Amino acid sequence: MQNVSRSSLRERTLNMISHLKPIFSEPFFADQPPVTLLPIEPLFQRKLFLKKAIESQREVFLQLMPTTDGGQPINVRGVVRKLDDQRYLLAKENKTYFFKINQLRYIAG
Repeated sequence: MQNVSRSSLRERTLNMISHLKPIFSEPFFADQPPVTLLPIEPLFQRKLFLKKAIESQREVFLQLMPTTDGGQPINVRGVVRKLDDQRYLLAKENKTYFFKINQLRYIAG
């Protein structure tokens, strides 16, 4: 093991902290604009559009409502897959969203 003096270790630690401090001091969602709420489509329309999107495996736009009151609605794009009778999965690149039909406000191709 390398023999490191305390002052050298302290200096390296302070240097690392000074580089990381800006990352942790910025608000995480600061630059995201507020989402404009779209009208809630009728249930039959959401089911039909989901079915067509799943069959054709094309990218769609969704507006999803969170499951808790503390969350915010989000706009997402991706390919939808059906997991079971209740749940769906939307994936695009490195993001994945699980949702139920009652969380879906709006869907567009």
